[in-house]
Amino acid sequence: MHPATTEKPNVSPFPVPWAVKLVDRLHALYGAQFLRQWEGIDKRALALAWAEDLAGYTGEEIARGLAACKAKPFPPTLPEFLLLCRPTLNAEAAYHEAVAGMVARNSGERGQWSHPGIYWAAVRVTSHDLLSMGWQAIRGRWEAALRDVMSKGRWELVPEPVKALPAPGQSHLSRDQQRQAMEQVRSVAASTNPQRAASGRDPLAWARAVIAHPKGRTPTVLDMARRAVGVEASA
Repeated sequence: MHPATTEKPNVSPFPVPWAVKLVDRLHALYGAQFLRQWEGIDKRALALAWAEDLAGYTGEEIARGLAACKAKPFPPTLPEFLLLCRPTLNAEAAYHEAVAGMVARNSGERGQWSHPGIYWAAVRVTSHDLLSMGWQAIRGRWEAALRDVMSKGRWELVPEPVKALPAPGQSHLSRDQQRQAMEQVRSVAASTNPQRAASGRDPLAWARAVIAHPKGRTPTVLDMARRAVGVEASA
């Protein structure tokens, strides 16, 4: 008779058959290394232990963890595997991603989101506040929202924007929101070229850096940079 597992409150239990398959998959990935790490522990008992701590984790998260294992030369411990399934996000980096993403969405674009949780945290904080408040002012609210959203373990996909694209030369953002958004983009660009930004000799260094390295930038961010240095945005 197997020992009973303690289910976490308000969390879906992780199916034991899934845990058995997971242990078998890790064994297949790491071979003898995996057996040595868990030497003396019955694989069924190991699966039951993993099932208990994986309660609330989704199939997508488990797949993410297994994919990450392919880059690890040694089999992960259970805490390490949990982190591979739900990687910790850097709050400030996620905030800058959210700012750029919301600027894009206000122009009718989807935005670039490395994790759907960042989008839903942005929705909770609201686009208006993200684009009108600086990092230090909104840091506490953002960190709390991101932490709460990421703790859910299950996220809806980022929806497509519903707003129409603005007419040429126009923007959905107010001047104040554009100014705030440009400040955020400038801070991100400056972090990629701190020596030049710190010199103070080129106040538009952030815009020049964006234009010089456009890969991964949204059309909205590129347009903002071009306008900042007096270059006509491409049609």
